[in-house]
Amino acid sequence: MTASLPTRRRTVVVGALAASLVAATVGLAPQSASAATDQGWLRIGHLSPDTKSVDVELSGLSGGKTVFELDDVAYGQVSPYEKLPTGTYVLSMRASDAPDSTPVISTDVTVQGGDASTVVAFGKSSALETAAFTDDLQQPGDGKAKLRLVQAATTAKTVDVSTAEGTAIASDAAFGTATKYATVDAGKWDLDISGGGQIGSADVDLAGNTVSTLFVLDDSEGDLTVVPVTDAAATAETPAGGVQTGGGGTAAARPTTDLVHAVVRVFRGLFG
Repeated sequence: MTASLPTRRRTVVVGALAASLVAATVGLAPQSASAATDQGWLRIGHLSPDTKSVDVELSGLSGGKTVFELDDVAYGQVSPYEKLPTGTYVLSMRASDAPDSTPVISTDVTVQGGDASTVVAFGKSSALETAAFTDDLQQPGDGKAKLRLVQAATTAKTVDVSTAEGTAIASDAAFGTATKYATVDAGKWDLDISGGGQIGSADVDLAGNTVSTLFVLDDSEGDLTVVPVTDAAATAETPAGGVQTGGGGTAAARPTTDLVHAVVRVFRGLFG
């Protein structure tokens, strides 16, 4: 999820998976009637295919106090949003099986007042990078869905995503970037993915009045796949007018262990 690899096509049905994970994290979504200017929202994603599961720690830049932690975050997982005071923090990731080791990556992240952001670690472990994307959680209204694409597949420098009917969702989406949001009709979408000599497809079910991110990833056979994560949905109140968050990740602040392990098992079954 190189041009020299044989072209293969792999279909992955992801709508039901995304829905089940969203439902599992509903009790963990941040709740807020209005976005406070002295607080923002942050979520973390592990998008490095050959990096082991990691423990994530977010600490204050001044004083080093731990703000929240995530345990055993596996490839393809994106955490629910965490509500935080504005400011700059240090994000560290360490191998889960070596919690006292040197972080595989450490970077500064900034929380802006009233904004939501997604910070991801991506690329191969030998050249691990991070990127921060600003999330637009303004919902599109009934009968519509808003989505963007994050290109994190290491086997393709760029990818194209289109519907089976030929409507472009994203063109030449560069590795390590996020596209702009697009508003489309809600419903079931058959998507074709291509890039780096690889092709794949995914069936995505986009509910009305939702905002989603489609993460393009490597699968266990070196092909491309798409994992959708619901950023905002019309079931509760969450940051910036959005609603339900998460959809593929561990919970913040040492969440319920059984839930985390269940989600980990689902993604390990998907990606090998």
